[in-house]
Amino acid sequence: MRTSCSISRYCTIRARRALNAAFSLGSFAALAGSFAGLASAQDIPIGVTYICSGEHIYIENCNIRDLSDNANCMVAHPDKLTPTGMNSYTYVSRGALKKLLPTCTQPSAKQMAAAKAFQQKQQDTYNANVQKANNQLNAATQPATFGQPQKPVTPEERAIRRCVTSGRLPASCTGNALLGAFGQMLSSVLPGADKQPEPGANMAGVFEGAGGWRLDFIDGGVLVNCARLSPNQENYSLNFKTGRATLTIDTTPKPLVLTLHADGTITGPGPVTINGVVASGYVGGAAGTGATQQDQFGNLYDSAGNKVSGNANAGHTVFAPRTATCPALNLTSKGASVGAQTMQTDLLKTMFGGDKGPPTPPGIRMHGIFAASTGFSVQFFPESVILGCGPDTARAYPYTVIADGAASYIKNDAPDHPLHLAFRPDGSLDPGTGSYQVHGRVVTGQNDNDDFTFAPMEQTCNLAALAPSQQIPSGGGTAAAPMIASAPGASNGAGGLSTPAAPLGNATLSIVSGFAAQPGVPNPLAGRPYILLRHGYGNALAIGGVTVPTGTSPYKYAGTACGTHTPDCPKISAAIHTDAASAVRADANGGGTFPGVPPGTYYLMISAIVNKQPVVWGQAVQLKPGANSITLDQRNGTPLN
Repeated sequence: MRTSCSISRYCTIRARRALNAAFSLGSFAALAGSFAGLASAQDIPIGVTYICSGEHIYIENCNIRDLSDNANCMVAHPDKLTPTGMNSYTYVSRGALKKLLPTCTQPSAKQMAAAKAFQQKQQDTYNANVQKANNQLNAATQPATFGQPQKPVTPEERAIRRCVTSGRLPASCTGNALLGAFGQMLSSVLPGADKQPEPGANMAGVFEGAGGWRLDFIDGGVLVNCARLSPNQENYSLNFKTGRATLTIDTTPKPLVLTLHADGTITGPGPVTINGVVASGYVGGAAGTGATQQDQFGNLYDSAGNKVSGNANAGHTVFAPRTATCPALNLTSKGASVGAQTMQTDLLKTMFGGDKGPPTPPGIRMHGIFAASTGFSVQFFPESVILGCGPDTARAYPYTVIADGAASYIKNDAPDHPLHLAFRPDGSLDPGTGSYQVHGRVVTGQNDNDDFTFAPMEQTCNLAALAPSQQIPSGGGTAAAPMIASAPGASNGAGGLSTPAAPLGNATLSIVSGFAAQPGVPNPLAGRPYILLRHGYGNALAIGGVTVPTGTSPYKYAGTACGTHTPDCPKISAAIHTDAASAVRADANGGGTFPGVPPGTYYLMISAIVNKQPVVWGQAVQLKPGANSITLDQRNGTPLN
């Protein structure tokens, strides 16, 4: 008994998933411009089947930025499968296709009309979503009063603002707003297929090994093949109960139970028997219809000349069951070929000119939101995790999933406060106890390159168990900076400047430059004055009686005021002098240690020129008794334009 499967349908589903990934990472402006001209650009029919010299072909896509006859189109060959069971592809110029296609058996008028209607529906829906995303981005990134974020109009705008200020690519953030149309299309074909999975762990990348073994992890499953089997999609699960990561793939007759190692390899016992499939042929669209003849468009007719349903061009590849015995698994992602999902995503990025963004590391990744009752939360993406305190204060960092046998946890790579999230048996994450300060930001405007500019917005939340959640907490946390009306410095040594000869307390802070040494080039932080404030820079100015105009960065305002010698410049200098708790000048390597101050929360006032661009470090630092340190580099600095 044979099992049939439509390759074109399979690839369409995969392409939609890849398209979702492309929009979540691609260049928003480029995508908007590209799709705006999509309908007019496609002078070559897309997605309809031609029969050329007996071979079925269809055009997957064409370059929509170059409409000349020299530009290439991607042509699918469903009759010629690769060793992994996928369509093979060739690139053919528009000019060559314009000569070839008229000589082939043509798609039916009905197929052409259906394809055109579908593309127009995509275009109309996409245009509406582009406009919606533009409106949301504009509303979400309006400049805010320093330290006081304006409330967005809609939940979507609030989510975009949170994402942008966290440090993820703005295109990644706005791209999420564009997924609605494609999710609707997918759910109309496969109801429920666009439902978001429960938060948790997943795998990414391709792993290969001897014996033809290949695991290609995709959204919602993994493509498994060994020996001569074609890729077969299976479900899988991850388990961390033993301190190691165990990967179970639902193959038959028995599941594969594999071990993931700290070096990134995957191993499993063998030999094993796998029930799979192999491509065994191609069935034309006339099969089973009773048709005895067809016209040049593929329309089918019976012996009496009556038209019957179906089309000769609507064929599909046939797969036959096959059992294979495969050797023990010893798989690695190093040197593995590109996976189906990455290949299609990169194709779309290239076609639309989008920014691919940070690559997704192969191995264990996380997805979804985990939240605590205190307002602290973590939101995982393929390339980063957003740490949040309350609904608006958020910062994104790289992360790594560790499962080395001794323990299993997620390591967040925040430079000043790395956080380990341990896996718990009930599916929640344990961040430990204590408080955590999130170095959030607010949008203050845009520079000449249309990049957003920011000012700090610090928030502190208590750590507690993080449970899977469908939404970000709506409240929680306290502002790390005191309110402007409050008395200065209640817990961080109010009044006076600490000096080496007369330190005010026993908490010291050492600044370490994270900028790599370059021959003949001075360290950007070398010789820079380092000041430790009792309040955030903007609040220190306000306490000193300096009024910063709404929507203006306090750093830029101070620079302009003193650069043009306005009456506010002496007030600014006096405000900083009054608020300063300690100061030191950096050495030639950019290092320096502040004279001791009482334990508590302080704020940096440090600036430097990095790659010809001013960068400031104004984040809060929590000083404990004894020695403390922080490394400064571009990752935790804020560009100032």
